[in-house]
Amino acid sequence: MAAEGESPGAASAAGASALFDTSYRRALSGNMPALDGLRGIAILMVLGHNFDPVMDPASPLARLADHVADVGWIGVQLFFVLSGFLITGGLLDTRGASNRLSAFFGRRMLRIFPIYYVTLLVAFVLLPLVSPAHAPDGRHQLWLWTYLANWVEPSGRAVEAFPHFWSLAVEEQFYLVWPFVVFALTPRRLLRVAVGLTAAALAIRVGMRVAGADPAAVYMWTICRMDALTAGAALAAWLRRPGGPAAVERVWSTLSAVAAVVALLGVVVTRGLPRTSLATQTFGYSALVIVFSYLLLAGVRAQGKAIAEGRRKVGGVARVLGAAPLRSVGKYSYAMYIFHVPIRAVFGPYLRNTVGAAGPLALVYMVGATLVTYLAALISYHAFEKHFLALKRHFVPRPAAASDPP
Repeated sequence: MAAEGESPGAASAAGASALFDTSYRRALSGNMPALDGLRGIAILMVLGHNFDPVMDPASPLARLADHVADVGWIGVQLFFVLSGFLITGGLLDTRGASNRLSAFFGRRMLRIFPIYYVTLLVAFVLLPLVSPAHAPDGRHQLWLWTYLANWVEPSGRAVEAFPHFWSLAVEEQFYLVWPFVVFALTPRRLLRVAVGLTAAALAIRVGMRVAGADPAAVYMWTICRMDALTAGAALAAWLRRPGGPAAVERVWSTLSAVAAVVALLGVVVTRGLPRTSLATQTFGYSALVIVFSYLLLAGVRAQGKAIAEGRRKVGGVARVLGAAPLRSVGKYSYAMYIFHVPIRAVFGPYLRNTVGAAGPLALVYMVGATLVTYLAALISYHAFEKHFLALKRHFVPRPAAASDPP
């Protein structure tokens, strides 16, 4: 029944808003298969980019396939949006915990550090002892150990064996700073800061390119790529605002149209999203942020609507993203990302010589290299990583006591 002085329509709208808030909150606090699938798509795009063996394709079809694979670099942008969303959401949900900082950093270190540092130990400590001829050049390894590689690679201080670790450095720098931002601000101010930083990244990229900066620096520096992380963070903050999910429902058709237009413009304006072109590094990166944020929101929305309507199964794009194969790839995506470049260096020549690297056989090589990477990551997870992940039970956020400050 409507409250006194309140119209039935207003009461109905308020009830619908509260229902959506509750349903989205349940979706956000639980497992979201669609986001695992998005993670799977992200790593498959990255692998397609780095396992593409085609050089100077002769036919139009081969050129198209080569371009599609080359554009796989955008998978990193999708990883950044996902990280910003999931990390910020977790921080907001535990901001009242008395051990919120120690719980966050403990759980992050158990997920990230073991396989990362073991990889560095094998490359720079073990291999030089047992097989110096196969050990990578370690002159600039300090930047890998300290997660600062993204700042120095553009100036020629990269480690050839791990050129892809720059993106892990960007994420680790975000993990180091962002919890203090989240816990220092109210959710409303956090949303404003996240939106402001998202806009600032675009302005920084434009300024750097106008000033003649190295495109590699624009590609790798955290201040240039933070908009993907902060856009995901803004989305997490918005969905946790009272009435936020209901607002999404009201404008969903508009959001879908905007995302479609931005996606089309992103491809057309940049002429196919080449990684370091001026158009891509300005408008293109921002367009990808918008499109990937929309896809992420679509997955969460589908889960929230299913809960609100009492359905066990989700529909639409979320059902596709939640397919078991994609979710499995997403589960092992972190180790796949770490291993894929070393695997390319070790097994790539053999695979290319065995199946060839031109025409249809190039696809066989890409699929074979991807399967090898998946298998290596699966073994790593079950033989090594999950034992550290089990230790997360010692870093569970606990409710603050009544006397604890907020």
